[in-house]
Amino acid sequence: MLSLCFVVGAMAQQLPAPQQQVNDNFSDEDYEKFVKINMEFIPVQQEAEERMVAAIADQGMEIDRFQLLAQAQQQGNITDVSEDPQEIAKFNEAGQEVMKVRQEVQQQLQQKIAENEMEVQTFQEMSVAYNQSPQVKEKIDSMIEDLE
Repeated sequence: MLSLCFVVGAMAQQLPAPQQQVNDNFSDEDYEKFVKINMEFIPVQQEAEERMVAAIADQGMEIDRFQLLAQAQQQGNITDVSEDPQEIAKFNEAGQEVMKVRQEVQQQLQQKIAENEMEVQTFQEMSVAYNQSPQVKEKIDSMIEDLE
């Protein structure tokens, strides 16, 4: 279940959010496809997470430190967190590998969506709804529990 949340969260972050209210009106077929895609994708996501952790560790960095630097970089103030050029270089090296893995994961997820004959937009809307609509989350979680 943790992995499903990671996949859903990853999709919500990687795809632009629709500029509308949360859609929570999906067919039973949509729910079945959404759950199937996520269940099929869990091993891919787990392997990708291991690769990202390894890329960070290979640079001699701790995950928490990498995340702190990544957050500072996104806010445009990485030098407030580190003025060490070697640490920033290690962060950049690890970051490039993490981005490469994320791009591969994104492509694989889009392939899984296509293989299951679901529109990317519908998958995206369901991902957003999973995070924002208690009734959608409850239905999806219930379906996953039934599978386990």
